Amino acid sequence: MNFLYNKYFQLILRVIIGGLFIYASLDKLFNPGEFATIIKNYQILPLELVNIFGIVLPYVEFLAGTFLVFGIFKKGSSFVISLLLVVFLIGLIKAQIMGLDINCGCFSIDSNAPKSDISLRIIEDILMLIGSLLIYFFCEPKKEAVGAANTELKTEGEI
Repeated sequence: MNFLYNKYFQLILRVIIGGLFIYASLDKLFNPGEFATIIKNYQILPLELVNIFGIVLPYVEFLAGTFLVFGIFKKGSSFVISLLLVVFLIGLIKAQIMGLDINCGCFSIDSNAPKSDISLRIIEDILMLIGSLLIYFFCEPKKEAVGAANTELKTEGEI
């Protein structure tokens, strides 16, 4: 399980998940009204909150994704992304249960685009959630490993 702490493994996870969030936010950033319509179609939020979520959510996705890619606030940005993914999963599962025939709005808000398979989006979100949780829990080396290395260096007189 030490490979989970590997900085290259972590970098790959950060770039993939952060990059996906950046990509997913772009269309929404430039078309907040259309994105708000997609949010409304999920029938989860009160109408009073739909527009604010349509405006704010893409910025949160973009900033969290950017921070993750560049390794800024890794724990915080992976936590925000994990939280977003849990909310997205709740929305997708609810839409599936209710039998809603909607465009998920995950990567495109084009109303003419073919409807996405919600089951596939649920699986994708679960995989991204696993990746973001791996970043959250394993982005920093184990404390005891760092402490043991420092103790070893002190005994050899290198510190």
